Amino acid sequence: MAYEQESIALMATGTKSRTKPGRPLKPLITKEAAITAAIDLVDREGLDGLSVQAVARVMNVTAPSLYYHFKDKDELLQLVARALLREVGQQSHETTDWEERAVELAVATRRVILRHCHAAPLMLRFFPRNLMLGAYETTLRDCPYPPHTHAAILESIEKLTYGASLFAAAAEAYHNPTMPMFEATRYPLLADALAKAPGDDEALFVESIRLLFDGFRLRYGGNKR
Repeated sequence: MAYEQESIALMATGTKSRTKPGRPLKPLITKEAAITAAIDLVDREGLDGLSVQAVARVMNVTAPSLYYHFKDKDELLQLVARALLREVGQQSHETTDWEERAVELAVATRRVILRHCHAAPLMLRFFPRNLMLGAYETTLRDCPYPPHTHAAILESIEKLTYGASLFAAAAEAYHNPTMPMFEATRYPLLADALAKAPGDDEALFVESIRLLFDGFRLRYGGNKR
């Protein structure tokens, strides 16, 4: 351990440590480190492999010491979901254009959910909406549509983003294609649609989001309050 190595070095030089004996310079366990370990564990082994005991083994600590930070597994799972949502905020960038900002946030959400596809179900079970309040307020602050449309706009963006992202994450987690193989001669219209679709799944997602905004403009009229 780092503390033991430092003590040996100090003894060798004849210098006394100012740290109280037996007390590490830094805490061995922090809630943040445990959450990071839990996310890494889920990424490798899936949700079935996650438990307080498993996280303790990864961190080389005892399970009772982790229960000091988490009362049970559900609390740990809830904090993992919150950490993923915070990661979304770190991935998105500020832009002055309302629509572009919303598109970037939707794309960042999808990327984080796909990066942690095994943890994606937690976003449904423990969706930390209280963390979203600031984002909702910021989105509506300069929304170009009338106030009576705001609730429907938020609902549309959120459900399309999370629905599409969780669907893709489930396919990724279970190694299933988002669209199964099929005979083009039997389903020619579907084959043609897929052949002429944007280059990859993310591009198709972005096009879907932009189509949603086209609908907002058509129904509500942009820049009208």
